[in-house]
Amino acid sequence: MSASNRVSDLESSGYHYRTPVSTLQSFFDPKSLRNFIQTCSSIHSLASDLNTDLDDGLPTDNNDARERVARYGKNLIPPKSQKSLLALCWEALHDKVLIILSISAVVSLALGLYQTFCQPPEYDDEGNPLPQIQWVDGVAILLAVLIVVVVGAFNDYNKEKQFMKLNSKKEDRKIIVYRSGEKHYLSIHELLVGDILYVETGDVIPADCILVSGECACDESSVTGESKTIDKKTIFQAMDYFNDEIKSLNSGSNTDLNSSSSSFQFDVGDDGVLDPFLISGSKLLSGQGKALVLCVGENSVNGKLMRALTNDDEADDVTPLQHRLDLLADGISKYGFLASIVLFVVLFSKFVFRLSTDMDDMTTAEKLADLINIVITAITVVVVAIPEGLPLAVTLALAFATTRMTSDGNLVRVLKSCETMGGATTICSDKTGTLTINKMTIVKGLVGSNKLFDDLANPSSDTNQNLSSSVNVLKNCSEKLIGFLLQNIFLNSSAFENNQNDDDDDDDDDDNDDINMDQGSQNNTFWNPMATGFHERKDDFVGSKTECALLSLVKDKFSQFDHSIPTLHQYRESNEHNVVKVIPFESSLKWSGIVYHDPTDDSYTFYIKGAAEIVLASCHYLTDHNGKAIKLDKDGMQKLQSVREGMASEALRAVSLAHYTFDKSDLLSIDWDDVTPQKLISYHLHLDLMVGIQDPLRPGVKNAIEQCHKAGVDVRMVTGDNILTARSISRNCGILNEETFDDSSYFMEGPQFRKLSHEERLKVVPKLHILARSSPEDKRILVQTLKELGEVVAVTGDGTNDAPALKLADVGFSMGLSGTEVAREASDIVLMSDDFTSIVNAIKWGRTVAASIRKFVQFQLTVNFTAVILTFVTAVVSEENSSVLTAVQLLWVNLIMDTLAALALATDKPDDDVLDSRPEGRNDQMISTQMWKMIIGMAIFQLIITLGLDSYGSYLFYGKGNEDLKMIEEMMLKSMTFNTFVWLQVFTLFVSRILNEPLEINEHSTLMQRLSHKNVGFFRHLSRNFWFIGIVALISFLQVAIMFYGGAAFSVVPQTVSMWLTALISGYLMIPCGLLLRVLPNEWLLKVLP
Repeated sequence: MSASNRVSDLESSGYHYRTPVSTLQSFFDPKSLRNFIQTCSSIHSLASDLNTDLDDGLPTDNNDARERVARYGKNLIPPKSQKSLLALCWEALHDKVLIILSISAVVSLALGLYQTFCQPPEYDDEGNPLPQIQWVDGVAILLAVLIVVVVGAFNDYNKEKQFMKLNSKKEDRKIIVYRSGEKHYLSIHELLVGDILYVETGDVIPADCILVSGECACDESSVTGESKTIDKKTIFQAMDYFNDEIKSLNSGSNTDLNSSSSSFQFDVGDDGVLDPFLISGSKLLSGQGKALVLCVGENSVNGKLMRALTNDDEADDVTPLQHRLDLLADGISKYGFLASIVLFVVLFSKFVFRLSTDMDDMTTAEKLADLINIVITAITVVVVAIPEGLPLAVTLALAFATTRMTSDGNLVRVLKSCETMGGATTICSDKTGTLTINKMTIVKGLVGSNKLFDDLANPSSDTNQNLSSSVNVLKNCSEKLIGFLLQNIFLNSSAFENNQNDDDDDDDDDDNDDINMDQGSQNNTFWNPMATGFHERKDDFVGSKTECALLSLVKDKFSQFDHSIPTLHQYRESNEHNVVKVIPFESSLKWSGIVYHDPTDDSYTFYIKGAAEIVLASCHYLTDHNGKAIKLDKDGMQKLQSVREGMASEALRAVSLAHYTFDKSDLLSIDWDDVTPQKLISYHLHLDLMVGIQDPLRPGVKNAIEQCHKAGVDVRMVTGDNILTARSISRNCGILNEETFDDSSYFMEGPQFRKLSHEERLKVVPKLHILARSSPEDKRILVQTLKELGEVVAVTGDGTNDAPALKLADVGFSMGLSGTEVAREASDIVLMSDDFTSIVNAIKWGRTVAASIRKFVQFQLTVNFTAVILTFVTAVVSEENSSVLTAVQLLWVNLIMDTLAALALATDKPDDDVLDSRPEGRNDQMISTQMWKMIIGMAIFQLIITLGLDSYGSYLFYGKGNEDLKMIEEMMLKSMTFNTFVWLQVFTLFVSRILNEPLEINEHSTLMQRLSHKNVGFFRHLSRNFWFIGIVALISFLQVAIMFYGGAAFSVVPQTVSMWLTALISGYLMIPCGLLLRVLPNEWLLKVLP
């Protein structure tokens, strides 16, 4: 009975799942075959209880999916709950400085209310009563504090939300399950209890399972802490072992498994006990097989561990840049506190002096109000001085960059890698799938008695001038030879037909809507084309690209001359049961094989498929087009080797297919678990086919490598291909040029590299750009050596064995489409399209993030120094101990400095100009000489303007000194100074958009070179950053609104036209000031301030 029919019968009879979750969990935590045997009579009975089939899996219609999810859960670990906006506001209110400021504001408010309602009114110079609004300052400060708190909390809320979204994307991946007997490519979140999961080398097990077919080896160290590799056998083999052990017990012994006194106490983990349990989160190091899924999501071993972690309060991941900025902020804060203490001491001393001389006519409330104002002014200096906007700028820049990088094809898994990539000095790249499109196509080959074919010159035609097409050659092959090829290509392969299109159609089924909706984040992952703009290629086959190329050869070429050729599914359905042994492909072997039993003559055939040089070296015979074996002599082998080398010289991957037929006695005498290249030679293999497979360069790769070279980043190719292929590809893509192509110091093969001593490697590696025939260990050694030489290394990898190199690198890139899950887990960034050009984008974003932060640092320190010094000086020289900028005005300036400027300057998009400079060193200063020049110069200019207006504005506008001003005139001048100060900062934002000098400018550059658009183009590419334009417009609008409607809250009064023009023109003067500063050589500053 089929799986779907059985499901229907069980559902119609009111079937309910009988095995509870707790029972399934008891098999895995800890692993216990005893519990399994005590609970289940057999694996078949458990499969029946779970309403599934060990061969076919669950039905594709998923009629019981809703009930199954309700009973056993879905394969999704709920993320850590996000803090509410209110909770974040409460956390922000715990800032000590804000608490002190708030207490002072409350005291000021109380005094203001007392003065307003309990004291007689005051009168102006003309005898008119002044408004009783002393309470306004306290209310305004409290409102300003509230705004700072809410804005900060809102920023933190959006930051958490953004990174939770990125985390949900990186958690999803694709898996293969059997449903209704066919392989299906699904999201990990669609995995259900009862599914039959297909696992192979490189997978990370997505749920707790029991192996039902195949064999493999797992690394469970990430879950159990055990570092040793654990061999996995099927549940059938494990239970047979137990049965044998039971039979071996003495007949008088107690063999009741349910008895606590039973002598039958051994279990998984004891010597000799076979382990069929696949633990979620463990890594498959080798092998393949099918497994019955029993525990998913929170119910799995790994799920419970992850759930415990999400419940713990974890420290934020501080990136190196954030750490450096924290140190900078701490240093600035210390100076801010020092300035605040000195200011308080000076103002308090003046207050005490005035108290003893000319404050006799003031009431106690007024005296206390003056003292509170001194405290508020001092505290406000601290608020302005502390650059709390620095961490916000980092967060915004990284959040913006990582989000945009996702759309550019880079999924950032480790936040610090985004900024580290900006300083990368060398990239060690794979060839296949990264530099090339990873779509292998057979273009040349040899079959039969040296029958060559060539589809490279003109693949659309059946003939060409030099060689016949593949169709013309293959159609002349005998049925016997075609049979050898079909069995090798179809059965000696882990690839399968792509049924994803059918799956997509099934998703529209109304019955599954609730399940799909309930699975939440699976439709919002980086595998989703709607989320990234990338569409997974709808290939005919899924699996190894080499195997897919061979399968496509059968489908596209064989079918042209023989319409009776079956499909892959049809052939495997008829013949797969005759495969008695599978040797899966491993990078160390470079080949895969099967043993096929032909029941018609009871013969056995070993089929091998792999790297041509390895298979060819083991061949003693050549199968001609009639299917007969021809003995290979020395000349014959040389001709074959010549064909192989010709393919390699054209950058084609040479793959050979061969076979060897033997009888049952030989089958038993061969140790199939230890088939080495040396042993292969003794098998007298028959060569059936040798093909050259081409993987074309990706569009844009050559230009991307040129951009890397321009940016001072070396690109090195680390590949498993032979040296001829590697050199050819490297010349085509620009890693090697005509000068270096024949320079042997630029390329080497893995075996030779491995033999070098440590000292020899340190000498060889700086020039080494091509490492061919390399193993993952060679890649790891190369990365380690480069780091010892001071390089910042980025590495690409797709295989399980690449994990050590990916972990060791400063930035590890894994392949999102072709990479194994182990490689993705070990990496920092996932290349979602496996495209090298995405790495160049990562370099751009990394440099842009670093530049954006430095722009913000330059802006904030300029405003910081100016505001603190202006407040300090004007408060000290003022007879009333009051600064020209009030506490509320300074809080508005602080909001501009911290939040709004961070949004404006941290959201720049990268352009090609960021690649015009060399990478920054590991120990480069956070604030460069160029930045100090701009900070000091702009701060001095702003202080000249603002202090000048505060001291001499009365002469400019009223022709008299400050001591002769009326109260309204004094307030108008102070309002103008505040207005001018804000507009100076608005235009400082424009000047801060350009950071470092272009690479072509140096101390010998002329004036005209320094006036280049790259160096002084403050409005360059402005239209590309809508955030900047919006923030400047918002600040301008709010400042105008404050000046017209702020009134008593902001201590401003209406301005005359001349005062508005003075403020705006003074602000605009920041542009020529910035231009002058950028024209002045940095060396001048070094001479003044060494």
